[in-house]
Amino acid sequence: MASQKDYRSAPRRRGEQLVTAILDAAAMELAESGFSALSFEAVARRAGASKVSIYRRWPNKIELVRAVAAHKAVLPDLPEQAATLREDLLLVLRSMAEQIGEPIGEMLRGLVIASLAEQAPSMADMSWGMGPNMMQRVAERAQARGELAAIPAELVLRVPIELFKQRFISFGKVTDRFIVELVDQIAIPLWTLQTGEPHAS
Repeated sequence: MASQKDYRSAPRRRGEQLVTAILDAAAMELAESGFSALSFEAVARRAGASKVSIYRRWPNKIELVRAVAAHKAVLPDLPEQAATLREDLLLVLRSMAEQIGEPIGEMLRGLVIASLAEQAPSMADMSWGMGPNMMQRVAERAQARGELAAIPAELVLRVPIELFKQRFISFGKVTDRFIVELVDQIAIPLWTLQTGEPHAS
């Protein structure tokens, strides 16, 4: 059961220290109660913070859970030694697949359901930091190795992540077989297609 301590008697925290305490508390509440039962009151109680300090940063439960997912995600370290575009893509997508099998996956499933039911803003943040930025890094590494003539457009960069998310939304998991097929049959052919080069009919 969450501690009933009064936040007013606790040492005053600000900035990142307070944000971390709130997100850690929200993660524990999600693990114990699930998305639907999550309440700002319970998070505030567990964090030893005020509800106002939570609402000021995250006006609703969906935004709070998005922040928790990003806070708890672990971005993969791309190897410093020479790798390949294929290896980098597999590393990123496999890291995502591993994490959605953990509590973060339950958070994201709840977020999907709530986003659809409440017609919330776009679910573009569902990739918790592994979206365009991570794909940009992978593409830049591939270009430096000579595997890509140019960095693909943002829409093209997003394709692997968006298809990964769609698979997760539809099936609740992403298998390694799907990841390999996504990389070999879609991501690499699409990324290496030269600008202006027509697709095979």
